[in-house]
Amino acid sequence: MGKNGGRGRKKWNRKRKAEEGAAKEGKERTNAAGYKDGQDYAAAKTSNPKFEAYYSLVGLHDTRYDDGTFVPCATDAEKHAERDLFMSTLRATLPASFRVDRSLDPTIQNTILEELQEYVGKEMEVEIELPRRSEAIGGKKTCIEQGVEIAKEEGDKDQNNGDYNSGEAQFVKTTLAPAKPIPFISHNGVTLGFQLSVDRRTLRRNASLEPLHSFLKIHTDCGHITRQETVSMIPPVVLNAKEGMSVLDMCAAPGSKTCQLLEVVGGFTSKTEFEPHGYVVANDADPKRAYMLVNQLKRMNSPSVYVTSCDGQFFPILDDKSVRGTEKEGMFDRVLCDVPCSGDGTVRKNPGIWKNWNQLGSLALHPLQLSIALRGARLTHVGGYMVYSTCSMNPMENESVVAELLRITDGSLVLEDPRERMEGLVARPGWSTWRVLREGKNRTRKAMKDWQKKNNKKMQQKRKEWEAKRAKGECPEPQERSTDENGVEEQEKFTPSPYETIPYVPPETWDEEALSERTTSLGFVEYKKYEEVEDEWRRRVRKSCFPPTEEEAKRFELHKCLRSLPQDMDTGGFFVTLFKKVKPLSKDATERMAAMARESRGGVEVDADDKKEDTKDKKDQSVTEGDGDGDAVMSDSPAAEEKKNDEKTAVEEPVVKKAPTGKVGQHKHRADLGNEDFIPSDPSIWPSIFEQYGLPPTFPKEQFMVRSTGDAKVIYFITKSIKEELIDHGIQDRVTVINSGLKGFERCSIQEKNARYRVNQEAIQYVVPYMTKRLISAEMDDFYACIKDGFLNLDNFSESFQKSVRELEPGSFVVTLKGYEKDVAKKMYLSMWRRPNCINCFVAKVEMEGLISKMRAIGYVAKVQETEEKDNGAATSTA
Repeated sequence: MGKNGGRGRKKWNRKRKAEEGAAKEGKERTNAAGYKDGQDYAAAKTSNPKFEAYYSLVGLHDTRYDDGTFVPCATDAEKHAERDLFMSTLRATLPASFRVDRSLDPTIQNTILEELQEYVGKEMEVEIELPRRSEAIGGKKTCIEQGVEIAKEEGDKDQNNGDYNSGEAQFVKTTLAPAKPIPFISHNGVTLGFQLSVDRRTLRRNASLEPLHSFLKIHTDCGHITRQETVSMIPPVVLNAKEGMSVLDMCAAPGSKTCQLLEVVGGFTSKTEFEPHGYVVANDADPKRAYMLVNQLKRMNSPSVYVTSCDGQFFPILDDKSVRGTEKEGMFDRVLCDVPCSGDGTVRKNPGIWKNWNQLGSLALHPLQLSIALRGARLTHVGGYMVYSTCSMNPMENESVVAELLRITDGSLVLEDPRERMEGLVARPGWSTWRVLREGKNRTRKAMKDWQKKNNKKMQQKRKEWEAKRAKGECPEPQERSTDENGVEEQEKFTPSPYETIPYVPPETWDEEALSERTTSLGFVEYKKYEEVEDEWRRRVRKSCFPPTEEEAKRFELHKCLRSLPQDMDTGGFFVTLFKKVKPLSKDATERMAAMARESRGGVEVDADDKKEDTKDKKDQSVTEGDGDGDAVMSDSPAAEEKKNDEKTAVEEPVVKKAPTGKVGQHKHRADLGNEDFIPSDPSIWPSIFEQYGLPPTFPKEQFMVRSTGDAKVIYFITKSIKEELIDHGIQDRVTVINSGLKGFERCSIQEKNARYRVNQEAIQYVVPYMTKRLISAEMDDFYACIKDGFLNLDNFSESFQKSVRELEPGSFVVTLKGYEKDVAKKMYLSMWRRPNCINCFVAKVEMEGLISKMRAIGYVAKVQETEEKDNGAATSTA
């Protein structure tokens, strides 16, 4: 890179810039889509012939919802109606939904629900802004033609394309229905989930909905509410985790399901506990997405989560080899496998899927999904449960994976039906049979794009010019296309289908022959059995993609799977299956698990980028390969290694390698993300901290760990369960650690005489129960007065509070709300700083708003607010 800032970059020149600016004057500026300034981009086309023809053939519209049950569609008219309902729902915007944190104190929870009813518990008349351009199907044009009352002057109709466009915003007056409760999102008989009648964009951009949007935003930021799609809430509920359990979320980002699980397992099993026993391990293959997950989890303010990054197929098995293959096999009570998928069930919020959908993507993901699910089954305790879920509607990613998983595990896993305990859930039964199709090489996106380029107007004109030149002998004849040994062209020629229209026109009849003819014309190839698959396609269309035999179908009971289609609950599409592990996996199953994981990484055991295959690694592999755990390159737990040393075995210790992250080759060029391990803190820092805050000998300092050697800046609080069951068992040697715990103490350079570490607000609730010094119990008014930014003058507090503060030397101290000193769950504590004539509150603004909300919930009314209410009441009575 040169001194001018980049290779080949021109040096900045004032004269040249002035000339370029003068040349641009008078020209109309356009955006990337070719629209002038002030115009929006065109809406995505909400139709895809291949998508619609495929799902019509495989039978997605063969069942309808009738009076609480699903019944087969008996006539073509019923199938047409079901398809129309499906497509119209996909083209509609996705309603926003959210849930209230179930781990909140009941008093605070009830207050939030009561405040919520003021916003969404009744009908509201609002003005909603119309889209600037008409959508491909529906949109502004539909709203106007239906006679909806326009709040501002209508735009002029463009005579060329029929769109209703206008430079200024237009609004419609409409009535919003009350929010619909989501019955299966409840706790102790109280419904905590709600689905609005507007989408996220409308909620965010319309001034008439600003009070509701602000309420949701404030409570979301402080962790009281989580905005989450309705069907995304289903897998954690199906998993049915309990307080104190260990849970693994194998593909956790962006983290809404992880938060939902954490609300359950991260709670306190009794009021006398100072820390939770349960925990969630949140893993994601992409380190950057894992860091996004950390930001989502910060709202929860829970130490009961351990965030890691590794390919889910290689998540380490930490249990002792002596228990492998026995009833004690497994590491987690619950495992959630929300695997990577094509995501065609999310088309309502990801309209790009309409353009990019293809069947080959589902076939490519099938082995990866199966491998992750198989690893999840191995990590589940015997007697525990695992959930497999996708946001896809394709049987290649759903029932075919479930059937093969049951086939491989051979009785170790059984399906369970969770419908009885999920009130209000509308879910279709899983399929026991399905069709297997692939797209031809001539129908790939690249082939279609190449054909379109070669047949546009410009290329057709050039082709005519070339033909004229050839006729005159001015240019040579075109070369013949290459063929294979049989004389067949290596690249099939792309031919457009008469059914490839936007919008797609469905068939008049639902005859199987007519549907098959359409998919064949659109480039699909169907196989009745695996033996029909060509050799070059067998790595994509695998034997596991095909439906089970009649005998297997009876044994598998695939009808217990949950299929949620968009029209059933006005949501996205989703697929969920609940497995129970009734016995340990066989040696064949674990060997198959290891083989599939190796295949996905190009045959490399752990690190796809590690090309050093020395003889020692090969020897270690041969020693550990026959153990039947599929974890050949992973070392044993510390306990098992110690046992080996005691027995003085002659086998050398395997080399420990971390599980890979991301896609194959992706992490080669990834920058260092600063993922240091958690290590014990330096013993020399504790005497001054103990003296400063009056901590007793029972204070669990071994649970306060650091991420760097020497004089650490931050000391993290780690729960006892995570430390003993994960860190002490060597998980940090096997995966990339992203984050865990909460900040307990933070080094502060301005402190002079006393300890150099102040109490951090994040983990203050796990320090206060042990403090005997620098702790002030405040009344409601004083506690409320502390929750402010900036320097707080002591004259604004009561005399007793002033006296308590003045008795302290400058430095860190803690203020607790009187009556809540030992209530760790409510966390009515404030990290403060004593200065000569004032104090500071070291609490983030978001948490301040949460604390004020908690105070309102327990009945506190600020004096200023109380005075205003009295003045308003007096004015009303006088009037």
